[in-house]
Amino acid sequence: MRAAHPGGLATELYAARGSLLTGRRARRRAGALGRTGRGAAPPTGPRDGRPARRAVAAAWLRRALWTVALTLTGGVSRSGRLPRGGCVVVANHSSHADTAALLAALDARHAPLIGAAADYWFATPWRRRVCRRLAAGFPVRRTGGGLTDLLATAGELRAGRAVVLFPEGTRRGDGEDGEVGAFHRGALLLAERAGVPVVPVGIAGTDRLLPKHGRLRRSAVRVRIGEPLYGAVSPDRARTAVAALTARAGGTGRGGRPPAVERGAVQDLRGRGGPGGGPGR
Repeated sequence: MRAAHPGGLATELYAARGSLLTGRRARRRAGALGRTGRGAAPPTGPRDGRPARRAVAAAWLRRALWTVALTLTGGVSRSGRLPRGGCVVVANHSSHADTAALLAALDARHAPLIGAAADYWFATPWRRRVCRRLAAGFPVRRTGGGLTDLLATAGELRAGRAVVLFPEGTRRGDGEDGEVGAFHRGALLLAERAGVPVVPVGIAGTDRLLPKHGRLRRSAVRVRIGEPLYGAVSPDRARTAVAALTARAGGTGRGGRPPAVERGAVQDLRGRGGPGGGPGR
C-alpha cells in the first residue's frame, strides 16, 4: 500500500468498491441500498454462517482506510478479538471517531455493520452516502421505530456479520460526567432474538481525537474487545462490562478520574481478554 494522503486512499476505496459491484450484482445492491434508506433491512447474506464475499472485501477496504487515517492522527491499537460467527457489538460513545476506531479494529471477516442515527446520518444525501459507503452504516430511528430497524438486521447476524451499536444512544460530551451512560435495551433484545452473543467493547482516546462539538486533533486511540456475553443480557450488565473495558483501555472521566464501574468489575475482566490479548493494529 502506498503511503497515502487520506483523500487519495478514499478515492481508491470508491474505485475498488465499484469494481466489486458490477453488472447485475451492482443493480441488486443499489436496489437494496435504496430500501435501506427508508428503514428496511440491509441485504441479507448467505445462510451458511459466513458473510458474502463482497461484504468482506468492502470491510477489508474500510479497515485499511481507517487504519491509515488513524495512524496519521496518533495511532490505533487493539486487544482482544470477536468470536466466530455473528455477534452484536456494544460500545461506549463519545465521538464520531468511535466508528472509525471500530472499523479499524474489528476483523473484516465479520463485515461489520454500524447502526447510525437516522435523524443525523441519513438526513441529507451527502451524509447518507458517507455513512453507507465509508462506514457500512444503516439507519436506526431515535424517535420511534428504532427497535424494528435493529431487529431487521437479524438475518445479517445469522449470516455471520457483526452489528455494531452504541446503546447510550448519543455521544457523551465534555459537559457531561464522562462516564458510560445508561444503556437502552434494543441492542440486547436483538442479540437475544437472533441467538448471538453480545460483545462489549471499550474505546479510549476518541474523545480527545475528535471531541463532541470540537475540532480534530492528534490522539492515540485504543480499542479493547471483551469476552462475549451469552443469553439474556441486562442493560446494567452490558454497561458494566463496557465501562470496565473503557477504563482498562485508558478512558477517563471528568477531572482525570476513571469511568465509574461496579467494584471489582475491572479486576474481574483481567486476564480474560479474547484471543490475541496484546495490542494489535
